[in-house]
Amino acid sequence: MKNAANSNLHNLKHSRSQNAVKSQKLVVFGMGNITLALPSDAVFKVTNQVPVYGSGFNGVGLAHFGDRQMTIVELHRRFFTVKGKYLIIAENKAEKLYGIPVAAVPTLMDVPLSRIQVLSDSYRHADLLAIATHVCHIPQAETPLTVFLLDVDQLLPSS
Repeated sequence: MKNAANSNLHNLKHSRSQNAVKSQKLVVFGMGNITLALPSDAVFKVTNQVPVYGSGFNGVGLAHFGDRQMTIVELHRRFFTVKGKYLIIAENKAEKLYGIPVAAVPTLMDVPLSRIQVLSDSYRHADLLAIATHVCHIPQAETPLTVFLLDVDQLLPSS
């Protein structure tokens, strides 16, 4: 698991030029009382919420995006009681679409790689946020922002 997290950090690297500070663009969104993010290159599109089909019992549904099917991962139902008004459509390495309903339009942030750290395995296995691989602490005027970076390939609960 640690090698996978380090590999994911390698995937997070992005720079504009050799002289520029290396950074990662993140699509940041609130979910309950925490802040989550996806690497911007994993985000296919942000759109208004679409109809979701399924039993509604396990926090996973099915939706259509054009001529493609996508799995809707209702993180708010798994962790919180927040309803989604918008949909972040992410694409994993296998080019499968996943939708994450969110209450507000997400924010695009450029975060220096020096602020992004791998989450420890002990935390990941003990917390509900096992789908997060990294965390970053971003200084802000009033309160620093702690953002958990999600791994699109781990959005569905393992059975």
